[in-house]
Amino acid sequence: MKTTPETGYGVPEKETPEKIYQKLLERLPEVAKTVIDDRSENDNFKQNPDDPKEHDVSWHQFGIVTHTEKFSQFFQTEAQEYFQKWNVDEKINQKLSESIDGKTKAELLHISIPLHDLGKFARGFMEKDGKIKPDYKGHEAKSEKLIRENEQIHDLLQETYGLTEAQIDYIACCAGLHYELGKTRDEAKKTDMGYTIAFAKSKQCQKACNEIAQKFPEFKEEIGILFLCDNLAKTDVRIDAETDEEIEKQTQRIENIIQERNLNSKLVAAIKQRPVNIAIAKRYLENIIK
Repeated sequence: MKTTPETGYGVPEKETPEKIYQKLLERLPEVAKTVIDDRSENDNFKQNPDDPKEHDVSWHQFGIVTHTEKFSQFFQTEAQEYFQKWNVDEKINQKLSESIDGKTKAELLHISIPLHDLGKFARGFMEKDGKIKPDYKGHEAKSEKLIRENEQIHDLLQETYGLTEAQIDYIACCAGLHYELGKTRDEAKKTDMGYTIAFAKSKQCQKACNEIAQKFPEFKEEIGILFLCDNLAKTDVRIDAETDEEIEKQTQRIENIIQERNLNSKLVAAIKQRPVNIAIAKRYLENIIK
């Protein structure tokens, strides 16, 4: 913020979208501390908001801040490679080239990434097996609400970085919908297949994907993009598989890598689920871009 001599009032600095993204990412630990509840269970979290142990360790190798950095990296690199491979890149680029008050949706989606998991910092707690444990359920809706309603965060976007209400609305929607495609898991659980590559290829998955796209027609492409990037950023242990059988054959290799690198043993499921998430993203994007 700078002050004009004529009026004495502050006016937003004119920042490029990349600068806004970088500054938001730099300030993320600071912003996180303002939304973490003051309770004893959060003492370490407030001091160390990027501590991996304070994330959902069953599904994330990294702390929330590092996960967010990797999310951005994959949005700019690996995800683009998948879009080209799946022949959906032209339609995606066309959608993201649309402008809101002078900034493209691609630029605004990138700006949304540092804020997409704000709701995890505002986590609640639940009792499980006689212990109080963090509860991250509904974190995406919390992220959207914080962007819209938290005065400090909203002012940071509007007053400091000069974003308009329409741009902030788009950013908030991206944060709120980044997990939407993950809700196909609920449909998968109703089938004998479960959440598998076989499910990704099924009519049930196609129906679930269609319903999500129809529910959010203005954000249908973004939903697929955000889901893919978010899941790519959960762990750097990679396996490639086209079938569920190929995934299972690599279980021992995964366990060996986890042991060699001294990673959390619970990450086995997240690593094995990576090819499934990619298959779901592929089915969804191919289905909506015809």
